Amino acid sequence: MKELKQKAFNLLISNKKEGYSKDLKRNYFYVSPDENHYYQWFWDSCFHAIVMAEFNPEFSIKEIDSLLSCQLENGFIPHIIFWKKRLRDILKFKKWWKSELHPEYRFFTAEIQPPVIGITLEKIFEKTKDLNFLKTYLPKAQKFFDYLKNERDPDNDFLISIITPMESGMDMAPQFDIAFENLSHDPYLTKKKIGETLKEYKNLKWDLKEIFKREIFDFEDVAFNTIYALSLKSLSNLWSFVDRDKSEEVKSFYENVKRKIMEKFWDEEDKIFYGIYHKDGKENKAKVKTISSLFPLCLDIPEYYVKNLLNHLLNKDEFWLPYPVPSVSRDEKSFGPLTDTRFLWRGTTWINTNWFIAKGLLRHDERKVYEEIKEKSIHLIENFGFCEFYDPFTGNPGKAMKNFGWSTLCVLT
Repeated sequence: MKELKQKAFNLLISNKKEGYSKDLKRNYFYVSPDENHYYQWFWDSCFHAIVMAEFNPEFSIKEIDSLLSCQLENGFIPHIIFWKKRLRDILKFKKWWKSELHPEYRFFTAEIQPPVIGITLEKIFEKTKDLNFLKTYLPKAQKFFDYLKNERDPDNDFLISIITPMESGMDMAPQFDIAFENLSHDPYLTKKKIGETLKEYKNLKWDLKEIFKREIFDFEDVAFNTIYALSLKSLSNLWSFVDRDKSEEVKSFYENVKRKIMEKFWDEEDKIFYGIYHKDGKENKAKVKTISSLFPLCLDIPEYYVKNLLNHLLNKDEFWLPYPVPSVSRDEKSFGPLTDTRFLWRGTTWINTNWFIAKGLLRHDERKVYEEIKEKSIHLIENFGFCEFYDPFTGNPGKAMKNFGWSTLCVLT
């Protein structure tokens, strides 16, 4: 493991970007996901900082500082920051990214990503015990969570709505096919629908009130909201060091979010969690079993839910494949795993989601299953390197990006 940790650190350093942005008029420091994904992605950045805290907490702090430096007054933090644009990216992705750009700030996107940042700050503080660090960055992170509560919960049910599949971090995951009325689960159709959605948002200048009013894409995702809850719990823990009243306030809010996850996402018939999409004034469950469906394992939920989720996880016809945990259940029509394409999250295995599930298993003292996932995850890295994703049967990464930063999470599994 010592050798693997060194390789992880070396990879993060090799993907490091730093300098001065003439466009944003400030210094930056971050670890890019890989050579092709050159920019700073929100949840990738949070994962990189979590791993880097094991080796060099100061680098983690600099990464988070760069991310938070683009926070807007209302608390919004973008999902991609273009610190220094490359010509080849402008030519290749111009049409797509042009639709995603923030209407007022053309050097970052108008979308968000899963709010891992609370977990990240807690990890850095565990390593540094630096109260000045908390006093500097905790209020900024809290401001982002206030933004989510105020701007991204249109039905006031404590759960956050995403407005594009990319905001989930799992861009082409098949639960989103349902919201697009793509019942055949054709990935090309979902990609087309995403493009049309982005074009419409651009015309609306990304006006959230109008977007939610029109119900263009209003999806309450299980994994996103589980990460939201986990980060709220981390923020509550961190606030206890500087403001106990605030800590209790955030803790109470966390409990409400966790309660709603169980109330609204749980499907008693299938004994699993499903996301919800809004259409014609109604809430509808997107009944596709994906890795997102298992995410509440990460929370301190009653044994009844844990037992049923484990039944799905350990079922060889569902999630317990040779290299678990696939991003889609094997018995789903939409299962790929499509390693020969760039249609992501349709059956491949990912290290970052394995990291979450592994931590959840430990939380519920399911050590044997945890050890198997840990062993298989490390085996993937040792045999194929730090890749973006892997085939759940063979481990082969196919067209996955290589030297992929967040797969270094395996050293913390």
